[in-house]
Amino acid sequence: MRNRSHRLLCGGLVLLLATSCTDDESGEEATLSSSQVCDSTLTPPSAKALERLAATERFTELTGTNQQGDANKFSLEMAAKRLYGGVKDRNTCMVYKAGDDSGIPLLKIEFEPTRNHPAPGAEARNTDRDRLVFPLGVYAEINGDSGANLYFTCSTKGPEGTSPYIWARMYSSGGQLSPGSSPEDRLAVLNDVARGLADQLGCADEAALPDRVPEPSNG
Repeated sequence: MRNRSHRLLCGGLVLLLATSCTDDESGEEATLSSSQVCDSTLTPPSAKALERLAATERFTELTGTNQQGDANKFSLEMAAKRLYGGVKDRNTCMVYKAGDDSGIPLLKIEFEPTRNHPAPGAEARNTDRDRLVFPLGVYAEINGDSGANLYFTCSTKGPEGTSPYIWARMYSSGGQLSPGSSPEDRLAVLNDVARGLADQLGCADEAALPDRVPEPSNG
């Protein structure tokens, strides 16, 4: 049985432990296709985008449970349930390249309710920043060589009142993304997972997220 470094969340601390990522029935490493990650939210085009980002077709996600007894593996139901939780409590999609023993995720996608969003016009005109702004949701951008942000309309109610928007964001550690991928590949993946959450929360109509990422406003 092959060991891989596995990231566990314990009381808000991130620990890297050498564990076995296995299929309980077969004893072999459990792997997912690109269309199965993040609760099977990716359409064929964004699944291909993920494969370009990773330069592989096989992936793994977190296993086990957190301190609340909820599965670490991402699901739309749990992401919606934990939307107003603290950072360590939110259900996050952590995708790893299968066979990568570093313990570093290829990408991390998480969601947070918010009452504000950047102004698309102002950001699109700001040429001093390394970013592409897209006419997607109420604001979408690709920044630098590893990140992506998407804000979309979705009214939700939490302990401190109602938030009209959700902020979806993607991170990737340096060196994890394939140089053969494009910045738009990141936003294609993020957009599809966001569309899945909007549907889960019953706000797909107001979110108005298309099935394809449009051309950037400032590209």
